[in-house]
Amino acid sequence: MASTTRQTTAARKRAAAKPTTGSDPLAGFEPIHISADEDVEEERVPLFYIGDTEYTVPKEIAPGAALQYLRQARESGHELATPPLLIRVLGEDAYMALEQSKAVTEEQLERIVKLIVDLALGQAEKKKEGKGQAG
Repeated sequence: MASTTRQTTAARKRAAAKPTTGSDPLAGFEPIHISADEDVEEERVPLFYIGDTEYTVPKEIAPGAALQYLRQARESGHELATPPLLIRVLGEDAYMALEQSKAVTEEQLERIVKLIVDLALGQAEKKKEGKGQAG
């Protein structure tokens, strides 16, 4: 019985004394370089028309827009987080055109809002899925 206790104690001491290799998450780390906003070209695609005027949306919405939306949704609810997302993605002119349009239907507006929210959050979801598959 005594030898079992000594082996267990000795094994614990050996395990505690050995530092694990790679325990420093910054070992070999190089800073991440993110381009300045003015260096990024934004490709836009048509989303809707009011009369003959075309209004566009970025083909790829920046992840920061999703982060802003999620933070504001957590703080004040999805209803209050949606207008800032729309303004950021559509631009002030397109947002004001929708807001002031007498012809836009509730169904059309809902489709536009849903698409923008889905585009903004969908990119985050794709990245989560990709990480889950890689592991």
